[in-house]
Amino acid sequence: MQQIIFLLGVAVGWLGVAISGMAQVGGQRIFEFLEISPVAQITALGRHQVAVGYDSSRVQEATQFMLNPALNQADLDQQVSLHYTPYYADIAQVSLGYSYHRAGVGTFGFGLQYLDYGSLEGFDAAGLPTGDFSAQDFAVVLNYSHQMRPFQLGGNLKWVNSNIAGYSASGLLADISGVFRHPTQDLTVALVISNFGFLLRDELAVGIRQLPTDVKIGVSVKPRYMPFRFHVTVNRLIDGYDYWEQNDQTLGIGGRILRHLSFGTELLLSSSFQLRVGYNHLTRSTLQLQQTAGGAGLTYGLMFRTNRFRVDFSRAVLHATGAYNQFGLSLDLEQLFFKSL
Repeated sequence: MQQIIFLLGVAVGWLGVAISGMAQVGGQRIFEFLEISPVAQITALGRHQVAVGYDSSRVQEATQFMLNPALNQADLDQQVSLHYTPYYADIAQVSLGYSYHRAGVGTFGFGLQYLDYGSLEGFDAAGLPTGDFSAQDFAVVLNYSHQMRPFQLGGNLKWVNSNIAGYSASGLLADISGVFRHPTQDLTVALVISNFGFLLRDELAVGIRQLPTDVKIGVSVKPRYMPFRFHVTVNRLIDGYDYWEQNDQTLGIGGRILRHLSFGTELLLSSSFQLRVGYNHLTRSTLQLQQTAGGAGLTYGLMFRTNRFRVDFSRAVLHATGAYNQFGLSLDLEQLFFKSL
């Protein structure tokens, strides 16, 4: 427990440095869709967790490396996961992850994140209709990770593209991370530096825009005699103040710190069934109504698993007017196809 307190103290200390740094005005970043969780498990735990506890069961989640490249490990060999998220109106997201391990070399992953905004109505400056148009975002992710007990190091290389009405922007981005897993306790600590790189093309830019580069520190721990695993992640450590913090003079230091934290808890009923709940204070404080929060910032979900497949479900409340669901299906290709050969 002293180790956990020390690690959290380091994270909060770094957060204090970030808060006192230079301000970053919101709305100036490109490829913001990369901050949307493509994994149902992570969404249910508060949408930003980067430290996920070890799972010894055969069928596991193979898309987590898109948020933390060091989470791809040898036990995920021949695992594939597919996630589908129907948002509001016609907006929908699909993500895919596949893991392959080669002994003596490391673990490789392939991921795809695709967000479609459906059909949109176009208007000119005078308000006259110009016809419908479409918009899409997608990222193709190549992953590699290597274990050096008790550490796992990983990296992602991403080709990212956004397209709106025939105009596009593309970039080559990268993530690097490290994960420490305690050899005798269920304790995981993670550090992730994500979405740094450069633009290849930007036909959408109006003024100077920045990439959604971020630094996150996460901790997950399961007390030995409790059926719970607790998660906390400190995020947006590069940005310091965000747009809302600059324009809300009523925030104290406590409110500013909470906006950089994401919390999650798993109830481990068995290896085949788990319940999850999470909380994101930034979502709640910026999207709640004056009269009511309506559950904004809360997330929850569950996992059900057999020897051949795993199903994840999550629900995230963004606003008092509604929430969105996320569905995940994970398969063990070795069990399904290769074991009988």
